[in-house]
Amino acid sequence: MKHWINTEIRNHICTITIQNPPMNILTKEVRQVFVPFMEGLKQRDDVRVIILRGEGERAFCAGADLNEEGELTQETVRLFLQEDCRIYDIVNEMPQPVIAAIDGYAFGGGFELALASDIRIMTDRAALCAAGVKVGLVVSTTRLVRLLGEAYAKEVILTGRTISAKEAFQRGLANKIVPCDQLMATALEWAELIATRAPIAVRKAKQAIQRTMDLTWAEGMAKELDAFVECQATRDHHHAIESFFKKQPPRFIGK
Repeated sequence: MKHWINTEIRNHICTITIQNPPMNILTKEVRQVFVPFMEGLKQRDDVRVIILRGEGERAFCAGADLNEEGELTQETVRLFLQEDCRIYDIVNEMPQPVIAAIDGYAFGGGFELALASDIRIMTDRAALCAAGVKVGLVVSTTRLVRLLGEAYAKEVILTGRTISAKEAFQRGLANKIVPCDQLMATALEWAELIATRAPIAVRKAKQAIQRTMDLTWAEGMAKELDAFVECQATRDHHHAIESFFKKQPPRFIGK
């Protein structure tokens, strides 16, 4: 029986592998497993960081199933889009930071999945593409504009051209580029570092960063200060101060 995703939780890090090779297409079956699992992770305080990857070396994820899309009608397309977008939205809304470990193609929905993640680590052979205009559709206009601005988003989306890992790094879309055999080790290194930080503060920092795009300066600063006040009252904050003066590394427990 095919499981569609493989999951492993160790040392506060959950690694999720999309298992639909060779292209790791986001079929209905993948969505039906992936989304509920992510919903469950939201409730887990023991999971502090998530790593998302695709099985094999050919693709991180090459997007939605064109066979499904080809069968859509005006009566069914909205429901399909709701289900399809949920897989990207839930990655974006996870309280834990999500690291996308990208090797090979991240096209269409795979590109959107990468954009929805918080940190993107890529191999030097990774290739990204907002492929909508190649098949007569509109994709990635919201997330790409917010991440990199209107001018670059127009260039990438209107041409439908492929972005290399080097260009992604130069534009700030990739946080780091590594050789293929170092991808997971590097992703784990970043995840382990985040997992050592105060988990309540990490979650509230992610939330404040994401909300600030929709707020005025004053509103954004107010949310930042609210988060500061809430974190100041935590056990982890007081423990960190004590550890600093004792010259000891803090051990955060998420309280």
